[in-house]
Amino acid sequence: MYQSKGMKHVSIQKVKDFLILNKIATKSEIVSATKLSAATITNILKELMDSRYIERVEDCESTGGRKAKRYRIRGCYMYFGLIHMQMFNHHTRIGFRIIDLDYKIVGNEERSFDSFVFSDMLDFIRDMRDCFPFEYVAVSVPGVVDHGQISECDIDSLNGMNIETAIQSVIPIHVTAENDMNTAVLGYAHFHTINEKNLAFIYMPDNHQTGCGLYLNDAIVYGSTHFAGELGFLPIGTAAQQEQLRDHDPMKLLVQQAVSIIAIVNPDCIVLYTPRLKEDGFQEAVEAYIPKQHLPEFIFVDNMDEFIFKGLITLSIESSRFKI
Repeated sequence: MYQSKGMKHVSIQKVKDFLILNKIATKSEIVSATKLSAATITNILKELMDSRYIERVEDCESTGGRKAKRYRIRGCYMYFGLIHMQMFNHHTRIGFRIIDLDYKIVGNEERSFDSFVFSDMLDFIRDMRDCFPFEYVAVSVPGVVDHGQISECDIDSLNGMNIETAIQSVIPIHVTAENDMNTAVLGYAHFHTINEKNLAFIYMPDNHQTGCGLYLNDAIVYGSTHFAGELGFLPIGTAAQQEQLRDHDPMKLLVQQAVSIIAIVNPDCIVLYTPRLKEDGFQEAVEAYIPKQHLPEFIFVDNMDEFIFKGLITLSIESSRFKI
């Protein structure tokens, strides 16, 4: 059995993590995956059943002839708020989803603001909580985010604010804030079957500086002040010069930024979202600087929002761990 209360919580979380990932499982599958004893798993499953975290489903055939009991997450046990903030055509756009523990979207709304103030977000959160009583919120922000403290943000009214503290001081929820590119690369890494351990995600927007999320050895790379990935600060020119290059020769700017990432990080794969730019000729242009044997795989995607929301799912689920 358990040697301490702490060990008990760790063992319970192992079972919960397996069920969240696989959605449905038999006791023997859980024993095999967690390496916990059958007796321990039996006690944990009973506790999770009593708390209504899981439920029994129709039994399946066992190799021994007797039907094996199966268990699955009860999605409605817990809800999570996912907030995606971005600047779009000089408007602040906020996408808000509510998911349950089974990743099912139970609420989905979007609002756009000509002149965004922080109280707009608080009102949005309160309105969504009136529909579903979520206790955890993950927020994606287009700027540098260091433990909730925001700087270099495309949304001017958020600069200098600790968004986690600001929300939690007026609404009784747990808030996790993250840079949008870090969220996107996390979502891509966690919801795709990838063999690559080193991944970069580049976004070149139409009217803002290029950003990049770095995911190396199964972890986001932040740097000492969470400034890693701010490609707009590479010495390619002043901000004004880079804007001019983006508007008139975006391929040249993107190639210079990608080459810098390859030379410094040497990733296995680079995912790119470049709404104003086609991928034709991109790899050939990079090959002019980087030998072929060092080139990563390049994957161009036509939407980044879904990766951000998937990353927010990972952040919100992680923030709720060890809660029974």
